[in-house]
Amino acid sequence: MSLRVLILTSLLTGWPSSGIAQTTSSTPPIGFIRKDCPANSDTRVSIPLERQAVYIGPVQEASSNVITVQGSPWTDDEFKFAAGTQDESYYVLVLSGANAGRNYDVTSNSSNTLTVDVGTDSLDSISIGDRIKLLPHWTLSAAFPSGSGVDPSTNVLQRRTELLVQDDKKVGINNSSVETFYYTQASSWQGLNSGAADAAVLPPHKALVVRNSSLATSPVFVGVVPSATQTLVLRIPAGGQDKQQDNPVSLLRPVPVKLNDSGLDDTVFRPSSLPISRTDEILVFDDDAEAINKSSKFTYYKWAGKWRRLDRDADYDAGEEEIFTPGTGVIIRTSGTAAATEQVVYWTHEDPTL
Repeated sequence: MSLRVLILTSLLTGWPSSGIAQTTSSTPPIGFIRKDCPANSDTRVSIPLERQAVYIGPVQEASSNVITVQGSPWTDDEFKFAAGTQDESYYVLVLSGANAGRNYDVTSNSSNTLTVDVGTDSLDSISIGDRIKLLPHWTLSAAFPSGSGVDPSTNVLQRRTELLVQDDKKVGINNSSVETFYYTQASSWQGLNSGAADAAVLPPHKALVVRNSSLATSPVFVGVVPSATQTLVLRIPAGGQDKQQDNPVSLLRPVPVKLNDSGLDDTVFRPSSLPISRTDEILVFDDDAEAINKSSKFTYYKWAGKWRRLDRDADYDAGEEEIFTPGTGVIIRTSGTAAATEQVVYWTHEDPTL
């Protein structure tokens, strides 16, 4: 097996809980995951854990791109990234209400407001009393401290472990990576295009491709086990059904999730008219196979009211297959519509423990 997951209890001592505004005194469960990445191979790796929240509480007001909370719990711009002085990047996760599961990057803050990047989304559906959680993003230095779990590179021309970041904003399929990171023997993360990269952000719900050369690696991630609704954005291209869009995604769950329990209903993941004319597909990769630039091992689609797998008979029911596994990622490939502009849909996965 290429994956090891352990969930510890919420009774662990020594885990920081001060500074968190919440109505419960219990601390969230802590876990760790080890992901084995073979040599001479590409492995899709995500972190199905969160970093410790710095605030949990209700919303007092939300409009435009500003969220206001009660009281004055913060100092001005303590959550605004500033290279060299404040190297953490933060995001807001909405815990309840109509926008539950959606997350927004923080760009600045006052003593009681958070200015966020909403992109094409909107805060208009957030109501007074909806709860939010404020968390630091995983960064390269937080996820791989001092280069743990990777093979340090001698120099830029001899990169032993590379972390390839997929660009989910690119149009089309089989897109190349937007950045390649590597850890130097001089003890720093570097990006081929961006230079110093210790503070580079690893967004939630996105998988990295870990590319090893001659040595296998086994990064270990330690964090808080997510226990809230998760909402992921899927892009649908314009220009007709012959257009396709790859959405590299990952569910942040500590246990495998079956297709039937995924929350991918027909409004989010569109059924196909025929097995030979597929609308939306899920591409799943074999992390144990040793290969560079792997093709997907399995392709899943919906037809005639059930989940199907391309390599099986058309009447095979794949709904009980656990394809969303902790610590990895898949590609959801959507087909286009006749709309003049790109569309987005929101895939919501409810916390299975609630």
